[in-house]
Amino acid sequence: MSRGLFASGDFDISLPSRFWKGAFLLALGIHGLLLAYSTMRISLSATLADSMSVADLREALRLDRMNPEAHRRLGLVYPYSYSFDNLERGEAVRQLRRAVELRPRNAWYWAELASACEDAGDRACADNAVERALSLSPMAPRLHWLAANYYLRTDRTDVALSQFRRLLELSPQYSQSTFRVCLRVAPDPWVVYEKVLSPTNAPQLALAYVNYLGQQGHLDDAYRIWGRISTGPFRVDFAQAQPFLENLIAQGRVQDARSVWEDLLRLGVVRRSSGGDQTNALFNGSFESNLLNGGFDWRLNPSPYVAVDFPDRSAYQGARCLQVSFSVSRNEEFEPLYQLVPVVPGESYLLTAFVRSDNVTSDSGPRLRVVDAYHPERIVAVTEVTRGTSGWHPVHTEFLVGPQTQLVRVSVWRARSRSFPSEISGTFWMDAVTLKPVTLPMTNNPQERRH
Repeated sequence: MSRGLFASGDFDISLPSRFWKGAFLLALGIHGLLLAYSTMRISLSATLADSMSVADLREALRLDRMNPEAHRRLGLVYPYSYSFDNLERGEAVRQLRRAVELRPRNAWYWAELASACEDAGDRACADNAVERALSLSPMAPRLHWLAANYYLRTDRTDVALSQFRRLLELSPQYSQSTFRVCLRVAPDPWVVYEKVLSPTNAPQLALAYVNYLGQQGHLDDAYRIWGRISTGPFRVDFAQAQPFLENLIAQGRVQDARSVWEDLLRLGVVRRSSGGDQTNALFNGSFESNLLNGGFDWRLNPSPYVAVDFPDRSAYQGARCLQVSFSVSRNEEFEPLYQLVPVVPGESYLLTAFVRSDNVTSDSGPRLRVVDAYHPERIVAVTEVTRGTSGWHPVHTEFLVGPQTQLVRVSVWRARSRSFPSEISGTFWMDAVTLKPVTLPMTNNPQERRH
């Protein structure tokens, strides 16, 4: 009997399915190879795009024409690899344009395009790129800094100043750089104050500007702006106002410095001790408040051999007093504490303090000294020395201020000894220090105080 047409020995019906399966696997393999090759090209292109070599960047673009970073870097480095003529500038713009086309949401790409367009003399392109960068990242201080300087270079000062204003609102860390640049293009410091600073919202910036002006020698302008700040509803810290105050003192503008100090008192930035004697030219004479270490308060003058403290016991009056300990026996000049005090030229003053001591050696013990603050070699007056061990007792000296003297330096002072025993050790206390014109009634007569 015949086996028939479709007997298994004559025709295999599974052959077509095996063919298509093989073809599918082959196609899949080819696709995988192409994908791997493409991935390799993109990866290699990305690696080359990290280079700053024109040749490497061109190779990166040959491998991947859609690599925005390669276009960007080529736009940045290409002009500097050649003569930087108009041809190279145009190529830089073209590459950076392509970069922003491929990555249009990157604000920094737009900023770099703005720079390239400006170099190429294409102001419309630069303007558009600056605006796009700011719109994409309006909270980035660096972009406002770049935009402000761009507008300055293109003679749009008002627009530039508005950008600097926004920059300082976002980041006060740019204040010093902003002040420096703005004063070059707007020499009137008041114009910069009005157009760049926002004192209502940021008095700290206004104070930083005052300090900067003072450092640059514009003390009159700084003082004028200080007047605006001190009469406004602002919160001021002593640390912020101190540089300006110290600058006024250093430049010999005692009356202006005194006026600033009175403003700080009025604003509550500096506080007198409760119940303090208003006729006392010295500030914090009983040491009841913590020392500001500046302005017209006491200042410490550290020494490795002298310890200064303000104990809350053993005071002559109130809760605290000054304690000076000569911890290591030395024969040196010491001035551990001093205060700068405005005075009236030609006026007579009486300096009074209450002191005590414990085992203070040396014939040259501590005392109070008054010198001209700007000519410290001119000793105006000294009190008697304190030595040995003693209870609370008054020391005082009267002196006449010279016709040119506006500021004196009142200090605790110990001079070098010239006789045995020369080295000093022991502890010294002082309290209730006053400096008053002798024409005023003496409400704190030392003879009426307890010993």
